[in-house]
Amino acid sequence: MSRTTPAIVFPRIDTAEIRTVTLPDLGPDDVGVRTVFSGVSQGTERWVLTGRYNRIGQDPAAHYPAFPGYQAAGIVEETGSNVHGLAVGDPVILQGTRFEDPSIKWPDHPVASHAGYLIAVGKSVTRLPANVDLAAASLFRMAGVSRHGVRLTGIDAGDLVVVIGQGMIGQMSAQAARRRGARVISSDLIKLRVEASARYSADRAIDASAEDVLDLVLEESPQGADVVIETTGDSRMFAACRDLIRPEGRICLQGYYPDPIVVDFHPAHLKRPTVTFPCGWDAAEDPEIAADLGKGNLALAPLITHRIGYEDAPSAYRLMTEHPEEILGLVFRWSSEI
Repeated sequence: MSRTTPAIVFPRIDTAEIRTVTLPDLGPDDVGVRTVFSGVSQGTERWVLTGRYNRIGQDPAAHYPAFPGYQAAGIVEETGSNVHGLAVGDPVILQGTRFEDPSIKWPDHPVASHAGYLIAVGKSVTRLPANVDLAAASLFRMAGVSRHGVRLTGIDAGDLVVVIGQGMIGQMSAQAARRRGARVISSDLIKLRVEASARYSADRAIDASAEDVLDLVLEESPQGADVVIETTGDSRMFAACRDLIRPEGRICLQGYYPDPIVVDFHPAHLKRPTVTFPCGWDAAEDPEIAADLGKGNLALAPLITHRIGYEDAPSAYRLMTEHPEEILGLVFRWSSEI
């Protein structure tokens, strides 16, 4: 029998609200999960909310209402007859839910995670160690996206890596690079993020409003950094990335860029960089991320600045878009039981 659940929706550009949605019947390969926390991807969700993700705002009728989110943590409440390795009561992470109405939209549906109950294929659901903070776990895709970019860019032990931007993706990129043995210098303009990076993510964190990142990089490596990971989503940052790397260095464009990136060919041609455009994540790494959360090898919990009840999602999105400097990690709370 199908059920209903509250969910966060963007009914139109620049508007967030709560709606009741209908979920499909649980199939034999499915798992039903009571959501405890869902994690916000502030970059992607901001661009969807404002209509700038893949220019969806140019054709609102085709893309709204949109149901955002692609990461959640909760407790298994039902399992289909073909599901093995998961049991009722298990804490888990998962991407999102399906809806009974197949016409419900998201730019890459089905990934809607901001709902009180989630129906997902069991093979896409990952069990967590019992000791994991579910709020931290609900941001697991932030770690997955960043690890994917670090792997694709070939970061290795001994590399000098600069990470521009210390939002959640920047913090996770710095941690992922250090996990591979790289030395990491991070930079941001927001004091909250610089301080968090210095404590949890980078070897050296720079306030770019007070210090020149290039000067400090050249102090450590006169030819420049081996790798720059750009996470701000500002399309104007390419030249700065180019200037920070050594000849034949690497640039990882890890942000989401709603505006075109313009490359001045000649200076790039002289530097001969390799540029990677990572997109998404490797779901095969989800068990590794779950294990790292259990072992304390991934600092997500201390980066959460806001745990907000889902009922207050509209005001949370306004804060996120109007005052991003006040937020680092943002999660929605769906259950008061944990």
